[in-house]
Amino acid sequence: MDHRFTYHNFVTNNVFSLLDPIFLVIFLFSILLLIMVCIKKTPIWLCAIFASLTVIVSGQLLWFSAIIVDELGIGGSTEDFILFMGILVTQFLALYITVLKSYKKEKNRNTH
Repeated sequence: MDHRFTYHNFVTNNVFSLLDPIFLVIFLFSILLLIMVCIKKTPIWLCAIFASLTVIVSGQLLWFSAIIVDELGIGGSTEDFILFMGILVTQFLALYITVLKSYKKEKNRNTH
């Protein structure tokens, strides 16, 4: 492979791997939010803002990674896509659990 347009450490086994650590950090923050939501009451607005921003940023990173891979003629990282899907699922679960907890709290408040 011709490495004229990229550094050697950006490509591992002919696969673009520069953004792998960024996706991993975003995924770990998503897991942290999910744990926070499960352990204590988190405001819906905070969870919604964090979830939407995280999904938008990771989606943009995946899109730009695909553009870079196409322009350089190298392979894309399947790890990035899998981590993006994990981010999507964990953010959806965090938002769902937050709304479900809020709904149960409102229902309990109205019955008393």
